[in-house]
Amino acid sequence: MLIDKEKPFYNVAQVSEILGISTDRLRTYDEENLVCPARFGKGDKRLYCELDIEWLQDLRTLISKNRMNIYSFKLMLNVLDFLNEKDIKKLAKNNPQDEIWEIFLRIKKNPNYKKLKNGD
Repeated sequence: MLIDKEKPFYNVAQVSEILGISTDRLRTYDEENLVCPARFGKGDKRLYCELDIEWLQDLRTLISKNRMNIYSFKLMLNVLDFLNEKDIKKLAKNNPQDEIWEIFLRIKKNPNYKKLKNGD
């Protein structure tokens, strides 16, 4: 059975447990427009899909292992606008010890990148 990676399924508590972060930290990422969870119901209940979790895992790696902060992550998203997939692959190949370019390649391919850039 194939899983639809874009189908909202996980609630805030589940995602925070999967990522090992607090629900407050997850809310911060949402408030900073770093993730675009689906919203349902009167209370604007947030539900996350697999692609959201992959996106957040990459964000967490950049923050924890590469010492990026939210501002530098947003800045890098703007830089990615000027790099195509081929450019990013070349940077990754030229810097094999640094996983950051592989992460940015995944980020650029993730639908969340387009959603954030388009303001969805």
